[in-house]
Order: sequence, then C-alpha cells, then structure tokens
Amino acid sequence: MESKIEKKLKAFLPYIIIIGVVFLLLPALLLLRIPFITYLVLIGILPLTAGCCCAHYAINKESDFWLCLVAPIFFIPSIFLYHMDAGAIIYLVSYLVCGFLGLTIGDIIANNKGKARKGAGKADEDAENTSRKAERRTPARKHESRAVDRDTPIRRSRASAARPERVDLDVTDDFFTEDPDKDDSLDTSTTSSDIDAILSEIQNRRND
Repeated sequence: MESKIEKKLKAFLPYIIIIGVVFLLLPALLLLRIPFITYLVLIGILPLTAGCCCAHYAINKESDFWLCLVAPIFFIPSIFLYHMDAGAIIYLVSYLVCGFLGLTIGDIIANNKGKARKGAGKADEDAENTSRKAERRTPARKHESRAVDRDTPIRRSRASAARPERVDLDVTDDFFTEDPDKDDSLDTSTTSSDIDAILSEIQNRRND
C-alpha cells in the first residue's frame, strides 16, 4: 500500500513540474540585466505561477499548505545559479504568500461550487419526490377509471334491455301469428259437406 507521502507527491507531481520548469528556467532572463524583464519575471510571472498552481490544486482536490512551499524551494537554486543578491530572500517570502493566497481563493471557489452542486442536487431530489408522489396518485385514478369502465357495459346492457325492440314494418311476418284454431286436416280437397260435418263436430265438443 502507498503511504500518505507517496500519494501526496503523486498529486503534487504535475504542479511540481510546472513550478520547477518556470522557477528554474525563467530566471535565466535576469542575466540580461534589463529592469523591465527583471520586474516582469520576479514580480509578475513567478508569483502568478505559484498562486495559480495552488488555486487550481485547491479547486480540483483540496487545500494543502505543503504545495505553497514548492515555489520557494525551487527559487532557492535559482538564486545561486543566476547570482542574485541577498535581497532575493524577500521574493522567497512573497512566493510563499502568493501560494497561500492561491490556496485560499481556490478553497473559496471550491466551496461555492460545492454549495451550487448541493443546491442542484436538492432541486433534483425535490423533483424526484414530486414525480414519485404524482406516480403514487396516478394508479388510484387509473383504478377509478377502470371501475367506471367496468360499470359502463352493465349500464349499457340495462339501458338496452329497458328500450323496446324495434319492429321492421316492411316485414309482414312479424304481424302474423299462428291461428290456434287452425286445423291442419283441412286442405283444398275438402268439400262443403265435410266442412259442415267438421263444424258440427266442433260444436258438439264445445257443448260437451
């Protein structure tokens, strides 16, 4: 397992490379002995590099004071390489302060982002809760609609049963019913005497 120091060094590695390259190579411009370039390097580029690297690290990971020491550590060899005077020690302190300011600014930005994310997460959670409540209410409504749909055919059947059936006037068979007194024994070959005999027999049956 990796120790805490190794993990921290791996996290610092990109920033160490950037700060090391800038603080070891860029002060070579001081050998030109041009005042504008000297001030631009010592007061502009170097402190800006230290502050930006610390701020970027604090925003993306965490606020760690040890990163503030990287810029002064790399500036110490530059003092001897480029023959700076004793007054360069002031820049060591200033670079340390710039790194600390960068950490502070990055920490503030990270906290604001965290609050914004929490607010967005809370809004999403509220929206989910609202949708869940709506889903819980929806099945009850579906249940009611199904109950109404189930009752509808019964009501329709009752209504249709209460309505009288329509009779087609064009069909004459509906108006004709079978004669209960009709005797199938009668046909066209029956004579008048036979009819009289049948009628008398029917009369006798009724009298009995």
